[in-house]
Amino acid sequence: MDLHRFLRPDIDDLPGYSPVQPLHRLAAEIGMPVDQLVKLDANENLYGTLPAVREAAAKADLHIYPDPAQTALREAIADYLNVRPEQVIAGSGADDLIDIVIRLALPSLAASATPTFPMYAFLGAIAGVSHIDVPRGRDYALDLPALRTAVDQGAGIVFVASPNNPTGNAAGLEEIEALCALDALIVVDEAYAEFSGTSAVPLLASHPNLVILRTFSKWAGLAGLRVGYAVAHAELTERMMAIKQPYNVNAAGDAAARAALEHREEIFATVHALVSERDRLAEAVAALGWLAPHPSDANFVLFDVQGEGWAATVAKKLRARGVLVRHYDQPDLAGKLRISAGRPQDTDRLLEALREVGPA
Repeated sequence: MDLHRFLRPDIDDLPGYSPVQPLHRLAAEIGMPVDQLVKLDANENLYGTLPAVREAAAKADLHIYPDPAQTALREAIADYLNVRPEQVIAGSGADDLIDIVIRLALPSLAASATPTFPMYAFLGAIAGVSHIDVPRGRDYALDLPALRTAVDQGAGIVFVASPNNPTGNAAGLEEIEALCALDALIVVDEAYAEFSGTSAVPLLASHPNLVILRTFSKWAGLAGLRVGYAVAHAELTERMMAIKQPYNVNAAGDAAARAALEHREEIFATVHALVSERDRLAEAVAALGWLAPHPSDANFVLFDVQGEGWAATVAKKLRARGVLVRHYDQPDLAGKLRISAGRPQDTDRLLEALREVGPA
């Protein structure tokens, strides 16, 4: 039987997405215990989940369906950002909200400022939405005229990550305002906003076409529970709530996210520590003389690696030593490595391994 005849005709042509691999699999491949790996490839908070947050998740009623209206969680997020609860919708990570926004608008075209988080194009392709890559300019600044041209060509959604992954730089509020003047939904992904201390949330009141995405994965140490949210005009979030999966935030994730907000001052101590370690990471790695850091507002640093084709080799040699960093096999990130900020001991292991690897 030819099963393809039951499937959409473009299914074999859809682009794939390359996520990081789970630690137990990597440990088995490398031949090293999990607790000896230095995980600097996924921008997680390596200080872990706050005990009070773990306790809240453990006490969740797992045999009962979670609140489909997300009432308590939306209220807690609204209080955190000083917006109204009806402006908030939560989801299974920010990825879920990206998918919901795309399905809600379903434009023929969408655009993003590249290089950036590939999930925008990936989820758009799944929904049948074509994607325009708008290359960033010098120092990875937004090319506003080119983004405007993309909208003129029919892009109904413009995705901008701020701070941008993997380049680390944040967009200015003036740039976001300029984008909001365009005839499109402007989706600003602020997954790393807690590390930058900047946000476009104040612009929501005057720009109804603005959607802001956030997550608990990075700053709050909840990557494994998958809780994200969007903040937007209530008219948009009402319709997003109408088309989301009813129980898209599980009970443990809901409880943990609310506990993280309740204990955010304690968690922000680790956020500040990661920012300090990011700066130490950039300076110490640059001092080796063969990796050049790009300025970062996030919890990671993008490095240019000296020597043609050497970045992939460095990533492979670091991996063999149990140090995991992110290498990208794409032209606009050729010769670069993204390295997450971790704890001081993680940076020490990275530096030791880099000295062993040496320049090309």
